[in-house]
Amino acid sequence: MIKKMESFKKGEYQFFYHIVSGGYNTGHNASFMMSRPNGNLDYVLLVIKSRAKYFINEKEYKVMPSTAIILDKNIPYYYYNPYGEYRDDWLHFLPFDEKQFREQLVFNEFFPVLNMDRISHYIQLILYENTYANKIYQKENVSFLMQAMLNNLIVMQQEKDLFSSSVIYQEQLKELRLKIRNTPYNKFTVKELAEKMGISLSYFQHLYTQLFGISFQKDLIYMRVEYAKNILITTDLSIEQIAEQCGYLNLVHFYRQFKQITGMTPNFFRKQNKVEVLEKLF
Repeated sequence: MIKKMESFKKGEYQFFYHIVSGGYNTGHNASFMMSRPNGNLDYVLLVIKSRAKYFINEKEYKVMPSTAIILDKNIPYYYYNPYGEYRDDWLHFLPFDEKQFREQLVFNEFFPVLNMDRISHYIQLILYENTYANKIYQKENVSFLMQAMLNNLIVMQQEKDLFSSSVIYQEQLKELRLKIRNTPYNKFTVKELAEKMGISLSYFQHLYTQLFGISFQKDLIYMRVEYAKNILITTDLSIEQIAEQCGYLNLVHFYRQFKQITGMTPNFFRKQNKVEVLEKLF
């Protein structure tokens, strides 16, 4: 039998949430339109991942990707994307302590989301815990995750005037670069990454170079070579196997790029560095 932690006393934390429904990375075709002329009986968080046109209380808004809004109860609205597919994360919910909840947030106003992947992950975790968590812990798990996510959104609301669209994209690029560093062997193309961020190919390249001081393609090569150097020193895999593990389909291409960055062939690098490692050990 599972018991609650003794340190968690009844009444110590009562800011619970009831999750009505939700979804993440939800896509709709160009014919999609959501219309709620009488609003909802709950609060709605929308994290918008595509261009869109919104009408809230009959006021029109043209919305760009990486934008969020928390809709108040009973507020009339409808939205769609006149340019094609509409994509978002969404959450319908009710707070236990509505007075405290309303004091923290601004409703019915769009604000930029600096790290859309993080907020999306929160929503995914909230929905998972709300569906599958053990009933003893479910309310606390959902509540803690909700409050952590809302704390992030509160800061974004408060600082929305400080950020330009380029800063929002820069945050996304930082997260993207970390992901690539961890998996440089995956296939990454500038076109696909730019489309995922909802920006043009040229703007993606400009922002990446401006932020990191190196082009995306050159940075990816450096990451793959660094990854290869570690495998060369720590394993006995063949050069062909290492090239494949680093994302290279062409062995000659791997040799050329590796020598261009390090000044030596993979074989020579392995021999030299293994000798240095042995010398340090003995």
